[in-house]
Amino acid sequence: MARAFVIRPFGEKSDSAGRRIDFEQVHDELFAPALAANGLDGSTTGEIIDAGNIREDMFALIVEADLVICDVTLHNANVFYELGIRHGLRCKGTILVKGRPSAETPPFDLLTDRYLAYPLDAPGQAQDELRATIAATLISTREADSPVFRMLPGLREADPADIVVVPLDFAEEVERARRAGARGWLRLLADELRGLRFEREGLRLVAHAQWQLKDYAGAEASWLAVRARAADDVEANLALANVCERLYRSGGDVERLSRSDQAIERLLAGSRLDRRQRAEVTALKSRNGKTRWRLSFAAVDDPGERRRAAVSRPLLTCYDEYRAAFRADLNHFYSGVNACQLGRILLGLANEEAWYDIFASDAEAEAARERLRRELTELLVLVTGSVDAALANLADDDGERVWAGISRADLQFLDPGQRDGRVLASYRDAIPLDRPFAWDAARGQLELFESLGLRAGLARRVIDTVDARFAALPRPAPPRPTRLVVFAGHRVDAPGRRPPRFPAGAEAAARERIRAAIAARRDPAWDCVLLASAAPGADILAHEACRELAIRSVVCLPMPVADFARSAFADHEPWRGRFLDLLRDAEVYQLSDRAGLPNWLAGRDVDPWERGNRWLVELARSWGADEVALVALWDGRDAGDGPGGTAQMVALARSAGDWRIEVIDAGELAGG
Repeated sequence: MARAFVIRPFGEKSDSAGRRIDFEQVHDELFAPALAANGLDGSTTGEIIDAGNIREDMFALIVEADLVICDVTLHNANVFYELGIRHGLRCKGTILVKGRPSAETPPFDLLTDRYLAYPLDAPGQAQDELRATIAATLISTREADSPVFRMLPGLREADPADIVVVPLDFAEEVERARRAGARGWLRLLADELRGLRFEREGLRLVAHAQWQLKDYAGAEASWLAVRARAADDVEANLALANVCERLYRSGGDVERLSRSDQAIERLLAGSRLDRRQRAEVTALKSRNGKTRWRLSFAAVDDPGERRRAAVSRPLLTCYDEYRAAFRADLNHFYSGVNACQLGRILLGLANEEAWYDIFASDAEAEAARERLRRELTELLVLVTGSVDAALANLADDDGERVWAGISRADLQFLDPGQRDGRVLASYRDAIPLDRPFAWDAARGQLELFESLGLRAGLARRVIDTVDARFAALPRPAPPRPTRLVVFAGHRVDAPGRRPPRFPAGAEAAARERIRAAIAARRDPAWDCVLLASAAPGADILAHEACRELAIRSVVCLPMPVADFARSAFADHEPWRGRFLDLLRDAEVYQLSDRAGLPNWLAGRDVDPWERGNRWLVELARSWGADEVALVALWDGRDAGDGPGGTAQMVALARSAGDWRIEVIDAGELAGG
């Protein structure tokens, strides 16, 4: 979410002619609604309430803001001071406004700047114009609107990331979620960051954790949110180039590959990449091009036709890009190995008639082949040295060491002078049996050579040999489809509740209906899992029903067990015992390490029970289930006895869009 800041006078002020101007009215009728219409919240220095130096917070807010509105109606020293800070530190995203009629004229240095005029007597009349100006400014491709950066185009603007501090307790919560493997928890944190000052930097932490947990869809959403704040963010675009390509490989969505391409082009168009990063980005570009090149002949069954289809300009381009990436950084052995592989393929196909067809003349084709031979001879020497250096210097527990070992085997495979047994031994020693993903990557390259009839016999021997090693490992049973049931329901009525909703006398009827609804979700061909909290009443009945039905259930608590029991069972002592019995051998997920909100959420209008419901929904959405259903014991009322009730869960399930929803009518229980 983009952030805004408003620079303006406060309260009522007079211009030099004595005209009184109510700037609070201007803010309420013009600035606030125009910002809200664009999804922004505009703070001012008047809202800084923390103890300490107000200037420190003011400087930070001015630099962090994606958009600043500055009202220069009066000659106000504080306004001009803050505007000068903005113009000196950020190159664009500043809108100047001026009320009319006013006796003040703009200072000389601002005479040439554009202003949005608004009527002082009725500021709201300019709301549509300001709303449109804000929208246009947020998507503007103009290099700068600051006079400082227009006059000094080589000046580098301040990066808000350099001054934003992520609260320690937020970073610790991200780490707890990562260690717990809790994808839903991380998605909740990403959602709760919206509008916070450290949103962008907090999202980085979340996105890194999501990548480690292989929640690629969650990581994509988090990195896109980071990039929405800064389109040229190097780390975000690098991450998106990788995560979108990974999503393409897992789901086959070509649109994801296009998103990866777009992130790469943003990076290459900028000037902020160092040598290592430029090598990485160029290699990523070639990787995507190589993927498309392989798709172009993947469906061709005839070997001869497949070889002819493989000879193409895109193949030459991929080779050149991988070679350029390696030459940009000779330590980037990944790109060098890929350049060698594609170079060998090109030379292996250079005798095909199709080789001559992709050049303007036979002479050009012959010259290209000779150039390729020379380049490949040089490349093999350099890349072998790069791989050997990596193996000599990388620690045994460094993840890159695995890829360096595979790269050495790849280079030996490309060398016709190597003994087949040596190549087989190199792959066998390089591929760890606990890293099947590494073998998938190496196997894909060997299959490419086999499909093109290049060293096909050796490629098949390596594949069969290493496949046999993996086949000998104990194999878990193939996973079955998962049906996830999210349960929510009313608490049993406290003594004396009027009107009754779930009286104690209705427990047997409620248990029967809940059990029947859960039992209907069972299917011998599916795994069934239930997620629910454990409040007295419907929640506990649902978990007890799962035990009777031998269905896996997960107790999802928004706070530690003791705090939950103290809060939820104050008026329900018999249910407390059932709760503690349930926990003896239950699978328990816990959101927070305290009863209240974490410090980093202080000041937000968030209730711990509502937060628990949103966490439960995000947990379900990230579960990876083939089908998700909400089963709710609900009276149909949109407002309950307090926050975080069943009505909120139903609303959240509806907003998810693709959930089935089954409501057990709690209204029929009210009679006891």
